[in-house]
Amino acid sequence: MPTWTSPPQLVALAAFYAQAQAQPDAFSDAAFLDAVKTAHWPTNCWSYVDASFAIIAPACLLRPHLTAELIALPIAAMIAGGLEDAGQVIAIGLDCATRSALYVEPSDEGKRWLTQVWPTLGTMAEAVFQAGWQAAMVEDEDELSLRLTWKASLS
Repeated sequence: MPTWTSPPQLVALAAFYAQAQAQPDAFSDAAFLDAVKTAHWPTNCWSYVDASFAIIAPACLLRPHLTAELIALPIAAMIAGGLEDAGQVIAIGLDCATRSALYVEPSDEGKRWLTQVWPTLGTMAEAVFQAGWQAAMVEDEDELSLRLTWKASLS
Protein backbone atom coordinates (compact mmCIF):
# COMPACT_ATOMS: atom_id res chain seq x y z
CA MET A 1 0.00 0.00 0.00
CA PRO A 2 1.10 3.62 -0.34
CA THR A 3 3.70 4.92 2.06
CA TRP A 4 2.85 8.56 1.55
CA THR A 5 4.05 10.78 4.39
CA SER A 6 2.58 14.10 3.22
CA PRO A 7 0.30 15.93 2.65
CA PRO A 8 -2.15 14.86 5.38
CA GLN A 9 -4.72 13.77 2.78
CA LEU A 10 -2.32 11.11 1.47
CA VAL A 11 -1.39 9.95 4.97
CA ALA A 12 -5.07 9.43 5.75
CA LEU A 13 -5.70 7.74 2.41
CA ALA A 14 -2.75 5.37 2.87
CA ALA A 15 -4.21 4.29 6.22
CA PHE A 16 -7.65 3.91 4.62
CA TYR A 17 -6.27 1.76 1.79
CA ALA A 18 -4.46 -0.45 4.31
CA GLN A 19 -7.75 -0.97 6.19
CA ALA A 20 -9.69 -1.55 2.98
CA GLN A 21 -7.16 -4.12 1.82
CA ALA A 22 -7.17 -5.91 5.17
CA GLN A 23 -10.97 -5.81 5.48
CA PRO A 24 -12.45 -5.50 1.97
CA ASP A 25 -16.06 -5.51 3.21
CA ALA A 26 -15.53 -2.97 6.01
CA PHE A 27 -16.46 0.04 3.84
CA SER A 28 -19.43 0.69 1.60
CA ASP A 29 -18.80 1.87 -1.94
CA ALA A 30 -20.05 5.33 -0.94
CA ALA A 31 -17.58 5.53 1.97
CA PHE A 32 -14.83 4.23 -0.31
CA LEU A 33 -15.52 6.86 -2.97
CA ASP A 34 -15.74 9.59 -0.35
CA ALA A 35 -12.33 8.65 1.10
CA VAL A 36 -10.73 8.70 -2.36
CA LYS A 37 -12.35 11.97 -3.43
CA THR A 38 -11.50 13.67 -0.12
CA ALA A 39 -7.82 12.89 -0.67
CA HIS A 40 -7.62 15.27 -3.64
CA TRP A 41 -6.48 18.85 -3.04
CA PRO A 42 -6.47 22.01 -5.19
CA THR A 43 -3.54 22.50 -7.54
CA ASN A 44 -3.00 23.21 -11.24
CA CYS A 45 -4.71 20.91 -13.75
CA TRP A 46 -1.72 18.84 -14.79
CA SER A 47 -0.34 18.37 -11.28
CA TYR A 48 -3.86 17.31 -10.31
CA VAL A 49 -3.78 14.68 -13.06
CA ASP A 50 -0.54 13.21 -11.61
CA ALA A 51 -1.87 13.28 -8.06
CA SER A 52 -5.28 11.95 -9.04
CA PHE A 53 -3.89 8.92 -10.88
CA ALA A 54 -1.68 8.16 -7.86
CA ILE A 55 -4.72 8.50 -5.58
CA ILE A 56 -7.24 6.52 -7.63
CA ALA A 57 -5.05 3.69 -8.94
CA PRO A 58 -5.09 1.63 -5.70
CA ALA A 59 -8.83 2.31 -5.38
CA CYS A 60 -9.43 0.98 -8.90
CA LEU A 61 -7.40 -2.09 -8.03
CA LEU A 62 -9.38 -2.69 -4.82
CA ARG A 63 -12.81 -1.82 -6.29
CA PRO A 64 -12.70 -2.28 -10.06
CA HIS A 65 -16.46 -1.71 -10.36
CA LEU A 66 -15.89 1.94 -9.32
CA THR A 67 -13.27 2.58 -12.00
CA ALA A 68 -15.46 4.59 -14.39
CA GLU A 69 -16.43 6.99 -11.61
CA LEU A 70 -12.89 7.27 -10.29
CA ILE A 71 -11.16 7.88 -13.62
CA ALA A 72 -13.55 10.78 -14.21
CA LEU A 73 -11.47 12.75 -11.67
CA PRO A 74 -8.15 12.89 -13.59
CA ILE A 75 -9.97 13.00 -16.94
CA ALA A 76 -11.93 16.10 -15.86
CA ALA A 77 -8.61 17.75 -14.97
CA MET A 78 -7.21 16.82 -18.39
CA ILE A 79 -10.19 18.49 -20.05
CA ALA A 80 -9.81 21.55 -17.83
CA GLY A 81 -6.13 21.60 -18.78
CA GLY A 82 -7.04 21.84 -22.46
CA LEU A 83 -6.89 18.24 -23.66
CA GLU A 84 -9.15 17.83 -26.69
CA ASP A 85 -8.12 14.37 -27.90
CA ALA A 86 -9.58 11.43 -25.99
CA GLY A 87 -6.99 9.26 -27.72
CA GLN A 88 -4.29 10.73 -25.48
CA VAL A 89 -5.96 9.86 -22.16
CA ILE A 90 -4.48 6.37 -21.80
CA ALA A 91 -0.97 7.57 -22.67
CA ILE A 92 -1.19 10.38 -20.11
CA GLY A 93 -2.24 7.94 -17.37
CA LEU A 94 0.47 5.49 -18.34
CA ASP A 95 2.98 8.34 -18.20
CA CYS A 96 1.98 8.87 -14.57
CA ALA A 97 3.32 5.41 -13.78
CA THR A 98 6.56 5.63 -15.71
CA ARG A 99 7.75 9.24 -15.63
CA SER A 100 10.22 10.38 -13.02
CA ALA A 101 9.65 13.52 -10.94
CA LEU A 102 5.89 13.19 -10.64
CA TYR A 103 3.89 15.59 -8.50
CA VAL A 104 2.69 12.56 -6.50
CA GLU A 105 4.29 9.19 -7.12
CA PRO A 106 1.91 6.24 -7.28
CA SER A 107 2.32 3.34 -4.89
CA ASP A 108 3.66 0.04 -6.22
CA GLU A 109 0.06 -1.20 -6.45
CA GLY A 110 -0.91 2.00 -8.25
CA LYS A 111 1.93 1.62 -10.73
CA ARG A 112 0.87 -1.97 -11.35
CA TRP A 113 -2.72 -0.86 -12.08
CA LEU A 114 -1.56 2.01 -14.29
CA THR A 115 0.79 -0.17 -16.34
CA GLN A 116 -1.26 -3.37 -16.52
CA VAL A 117 -4.95 -2.50 -16.26
CA TRP A 118 -5.22 1.15 -17.33
CA PRO A 119 -3.97 0.48 -20.91
CA THR A 120 -6.84 -2.01 -21.36
CA LEU A 121 -9.50 0.58 -20.49
CA GLY A 122 -9.44 2.60 -23.70
CA THR A 123 -13.15 2.22 -24.42
CA MET A 124 -14.10 3.21 -20.87
CA ALA A 125 -11.65 6.13 -20.84
CA GLU A 126 -13.03 7.34 -24.19
CA ALA A 127 -16.62 7.22 -22.90
CA VAL A 128 -15.71 9.05 -19.68
CA PHE A 129 -13.75 11.65 -21.66
CA GLN A 130 -16.63 12.22 -24.08
CA ALA A 131 -19.13 12.62 -21.23
CA GLY A 132 -16.77 15.03 -19.46
CA TRP A 133 -16.13 16.93 -22.68
CA GLN A 134 -19.86 17.33 -23.33
CA ALA A 135 -20.44 18.52 -19.75
CA ALA A 136 -17.60 21.02 -20.09
CA MET A 137 -19.03 22.34 -23.36
CA VAL A 138 -22.47 22.81 -21.78
CA GLU A 139 -20.85 24.67 -18.86
CA ASP A 140 -18.93 26.86 -21.32
CA GLU A 141 -22.11 27.62 -23.27
CA ASP A 142 -23.99 28.45 -20.05
CA GLU A 143 -21.16 30.72 -18.90
CA LEU A 144 -21.04 32.48 -22.28
CA SER A 145 -24.81 32.97 -22.21
CA LEU A 146 -24.61 34.46 -18.71
CA ARG A 147 -21.80 36.80 -19.75
CA LEU A 148 -23.71 37.97 -22.82
CA THR A 149 -26.86 38.52 -20.76
CA TRP A 150 -24.89 40.45 -18.15
CA LYS A 151 -23.12 42.50 -20.81
CA ALA A 152 -26.45 43.30 -22.52
CA SER A 153 -27.91 44.41 -19.20
CA LEU A 154 -25.12 46.97 -18.85
CA SER A 155 -26.03 48.66 -22.15
